[in-house]
Amino acid sequence: MADTTGRIPLWIIGTVAGILVIGLIGI
Repeated sequence: MADTTGRIPLWIIGTVAGILVIGLIGI
């Protein structure tokens, strides 16, 4: 997790994607 400078960590992408998917399904 130390070399994430200038890059978006995969866990952030996964978390955001998961929230969006859960939100869409929840509607």
